[in-house]
Amino acid sequence: MINISTHQGEHAIADTTAPVRRIGPRGFKLLLAGELLLLVGVLIWAVYWLTPQSTPYAPSTDLSVVVEAVRDRVSGAVDDPAIEVQPGLRVSESNLRGFRLGGTTYFYYLEGAANFDPLSRGDVADDQVEILLRDTSGPQTLVIYRVL
Repeated sequence: MINISTHQGEHAIADTTAPVRRIGPRGFKLLLAGELLLLVGVLIWAVYWLTPQSTPYAPSTDLSVVVEAVRDRVSGAVDDPAIEVQPGLRVSESNLRGFRLGGTTYFYYLEGAANFDPLSRGDVADDQVEILLRDTSGPQTLVIYRVL
């Protein structure tokens, strides 16, 4: 008679399973620090891209004085000396150099007309100016801005 035992006991079964690897306290802290850095990075990115890049310079009620000053210059009600920009071509000084009001220099242009302000000449880029008002109520669109 042949006596064969197929049961190998507890020790044989325990040896065939893969060892369980556990993270230690130091590894846990490193993993937590990595997650926190990722979270802070996402928050900084979200705040940067979701907030406006610039805030309005002044509320529209404060711009009424500026709008009146520009309209007075365009209509000729204010003495605005003419400057010769090319032989035979004279423009108002405020259209060329802007005008100061309350410590701020404002520029303007009329769409569809010859303008010599810094934006129309290409001296400043669109992203370097802050458009304060675009008024389409008159015969020509009036744009008032300031250089950042």
